[in-house]
Amino acid sequence: MKTPLPNQPIRQLTRFESCDSTNRLLLDAAEAGISAGAVFVAREQTAGRGRRGRHWIAAPGDSLTFSLLWTFAADPAKLSGLSLVVGLAVVQALSAAALGTRRSQTRAGLKWPNDILVARADGSFAKAGGVLIESAMRPAAAGGKELAVVIGIGLNCAESTSVNAGVADQSVATLSELFERDLTPEILLPVLLDALFETLDTFARVGFAGFRAAWNTQNLWQDQFVQVKEGATVLHEGICRGVDDAGALCIETVDGMTHIVSGDVSLRKV
Repeated sequence: MKTPLPNQPIRQLTRFESCDSTNRLLLDAAEAGISAGAVFVAREQTAGRGRRGRHWIAAPGDSLTFSLLWTFAADPAKLSGLSLVVGLAVVQALSAAALGTRRSQTRAGLKWPNDILVARADGSFAKAGGVLIESAMRPAAAGGKELAVVIGIGLNCAESTSVNAGVADQSVATLSELFERDLTPEILLPVLLDALFETLDTFARVGFAGFRAAWNTQNLWQDQFVQVKEGATVLHEGICRGVDDAGALCIETVDGMTHIVSGDVSLRKV
């Protein structure tokens, strides 16, 4: 474990054999006053949540599901792009850490706003994980208010994992596809926590703008023709130009550049 920087919270790890949702438990603990840096990790998660109300279910030993508490000044506007930064930290950690011999024809990448994907040798992409961020305002130790942010991450590790339940049009990948060895939650968790603590410390100081270029290099939809949909309705289509300094998705359409702020839409490559 790396030594925290002076302004970083101290890591506090709590493990659950089984729970309904690490995000829910940590939100309750945050409102009760647990310190920033708390991490709840579950071997089995029975009622986890994904984006847009989807279920995120962890089979024992097959996936890594955990939640991390971080606190910020009570200004939600400064959190713009936070879920993107978290996804970036995960992908960069997978690329940089000594996790085994890498398969040359696969790589991890990102899809706006919070999906972690595996890009395969045949050119296809499949989802290996995602990020869900929830927050609550609470009294700060120094007086006033602070924003307690719970960062939930779910990642497929083994072949039998199917944590993104109820998504018929989205194929599922595992992180073990990236390496010659199987990855396990026990291997991944310390690697990801090191990356997240360092990244969140930087994000609190510089915001998303400092990460924009790096996120765009990991964007698997970069410079591709895409559609932005709400249900079956196509809202926009054009060339994906990555994200701006606030983390909004940039689509170059026939009418000019469109910036998508809401994450309650789906992005599809055409």
